[in-house]
Amino acid sequence: MIGIDNSKEYFKESVQTHVIHDSLVLRFKIKPKKSPLFKYLVVLHEAETKINSKIPFFDIFSLNSWNTYKIMLKKLKKLNRKNIGIEIKIREIRNSNSYEVGKWIKSIKEINKFCKLTDNQLIISSGAETNYESISGNTFDSILRILEIEPIKYWNELEKWIDTRAYYGPS
Repeated sequence: MIGIDNSKEYFKESVQTHVIHDSLVLRFKIKPKKSPLFKYLVVLHEAETKINSKIPFFDIFSLNSWNTYKIMLKKLKKLNRKNIGIEIKIREIRNSNSYEVGKWIKSIKEINKFCKLTDNQLIISSGAETNYESISGNTFDSILRILEIEPIKYWNELEKWIDTRAYYGPS
C-alpha cells in the first residue's frame, strides 16, 4: 500500500506502529500542523483549486479529468514546479467505452512525456475507494506495458520519488 487517505486518524502509536512505519504514506489535503506518525504527502485535486501563482503547497497534483489534461499541463508548466507527482486514477475509466479508453491511453502517454521533460513523476493509481476497486500488481504491470512504460523501471522511479519526497513524522 503506497497511500491511504487520512481524513480520520486511523492509527494511534502502538507496538505495531513501528512495524508499518515505512509501509504507509498518508495523503493529506493540507500540510498538517502536527507531524503524523507516518510519512505523508500533500495532494491537490484538480477540482479543488485554480492553478495560478498563489497555488497552495502540494506534492501531488491529482488530475480528476483526463479530458482536460492539456490545459492543466500548460498551467503546471507555467508554475515551473519540479519534482511533483502528477496522479492519474484508473478508477476514472472503469465504466468507459473502448474509444474513451483509447483516449485515456493517449493522454497518459503524453502526460508521461511531459513528466519526463519537466522532471516530475507520473503516478498511476487505482483510485480505489473500496476493496473491490483494488487492482492487482499483475494488472498494474499490464496497464503499464499497454502505456509503453517498463513496469520495473516505473516502480523503481516511483519508489525513489516517494523516498525523496515523503515527509517523515516522529520516529
